[in-house]
Formats: sequence, C-alpha cells, structure tokens
Amino acid sequence: MPLLHVERHGQVLEKEAHDILSFFEECYGRLRPEGLDLVEIALFENDRQWRSHMTAERRRAGVVSADFDDAFIATHDAWTGIPRISISLERQKALARLVWEGALRHEVGHSILHGSLEYYVFPMPKALLKVADEFPTLTSHLTDILYLLTLAVKDMEVTKLLVSNGYVEDQAAYARFVMKPTEQDQHAWGLSSIAAEARVLCLVGRLKDIAAATVLASRPEDAPVGLEEIEESIGYFPQETRTLLLDTMTNILNDLGKDTFANIQSAATITATRLIEPVMKGPARG
Repeated sequence: MPLLHVERHGQVLEKEAHDILSFFEECYGRLRPEGLDLVEIALFENDRQWRSHMTAERRRAGVVSADFDDAFIATHDAWTGIPRISISLERQKALARLVWEGALRHEVGHSILHGSLEYYVFPMPKALLKVADEFPTLTSHLTDILYLLTLAVKDMEVTKLLVSNGYVEDQAAYARFVMKPTEQDQHAWGLSSIAAEARVLCLVGRLKDIAAATVLASRPEDAPVGLEEIEESIGYFPQETRTLLLDTMTNILNDLGKDTFANIQSAATITATRLIEPVMKGPARG
C-alpha cells in the first residue's frame, strides 16, 4: 500500500483527517496497487480555500485547458509527478454518504491508473486535428475538447477498475450524481444554437458526465444503472442528438483497452467521426 501523506488547509479537525485516511487505507488495501509509493491527500476546510489553492496549482503547473473543477466533488492530479487527491470537506455536508464515498474512491482509482504526469500531458490526436482542418472554427476549442475527452476515457477506466473490485453500490450512486444535468448544462445547450462548435463542447462535456454510468450499464450481472437512466439524464437534447451521444459513448467503451493513451486516440477518432462531424455538418436541434 502506498504511503499516504495528509495535508490540512484551514480548520480541518484531527478526527476528520483520521477518518479520511482510514477510508483511503481500506480502499488501497483492497485494490493493492503495484508501483504506487506515495499519494498526497490535501484536505480543505471549504470550497473557497479549495478553489483558490487549485487555481494557483493549475497556474504553477502551466495547465492551459479551461477550469472545470467546480463541477467535481474531489479531484486528482499528478502535475508535480506525485499523485494528489484534493478534497473540500464542505462538500460532504450536501451529499448522500454513498455519493461521497463513491467520489473519494473514484479519485483513488485515478491515483492508481493515472498517477504520473504523463497522464496529464497528451499529444493532440490526429483525428481532432483533421476535423479542425475541415471545420476551422473548432481550432481554438481543441484543447478543451481533448481535455474533456481524456476525462471521459479516464473515468471509464477508473469505473471498470473499481467495479471489478466490488465497489458497485457507491460507484452507481456517484455515477447517478455526476450524470444528472445541471441548470448550467441546460442553459449552455440553450445558448449553443448560435454556433455548431458550442454544441460540440456541450456534447463532449456530457460524454464525461455519462462515462461512469455507461460502464455500469454495460454490466447486466450487476445492472446498477440502466440505459434508460442515462437517456433521461440527456433528455433535454433532441432525439437525434441523444442517439449521436449514446452511440459515441458506447463505441468508446467497446473499444476500451488497457492502455490509456491508445484509448484516448481511439476515443478521439470515434468522437470526431460519430459526433463532431455530424454536429458540425448539420446541427441536430429540436
């Protein structure tokens, strides 16, 4: 089991830190990762401290993709070369126990599968460059598209790892929470009629949101999340758009292997041909 180094920011009680540490020890003990020596656990008293610290860390690391961290319950990064899980304890108060536990275990999975800097610096896939050549207005959005796509792929990998090790109930609760559309999601889609590239960003962002649920729905022996629940979570899209989104996600899952870099290349090709090109050529609105 890796050494877990806990840092407290703000008024984090000793018992809170102890409980989080014990929770992580159980999870790493069950998953038994190989080659993972150290994980940093950063605990923050509240969201304000968490956001401020992570914004500074992103800037220090030179991260150039848009900041989507507000949508997360907890985060994992390896910008310094050491896997780090960052948690705002304020968020626990508003969440059901299983959702909270599912989120923390999800970040444990990332530290095991994506715990080095190479998993945060991906070359731009040729498939995305090609589609931007065809539709130049996408060029300035490629970094964000790739970032969202890597989140979707890595979330699928993590969900497969956790579910295969018996973490099903909490991952289903977490997946249901993540895929539930926010008012911001729906508002962004409403505004996206102004440009096809805005619709692409909305849809690729939703790939990230339904990634974990898609993995769970593919396991009929457990059946913790149904396809109808995923469809309901994207019900504000017109039928044609829902079909494009689900078809893309299913094909990414079906082609998922053990190599993250190959998975991202494959996901980029699938997304470019099955989602981005159709949307750019003829926006599905309803």
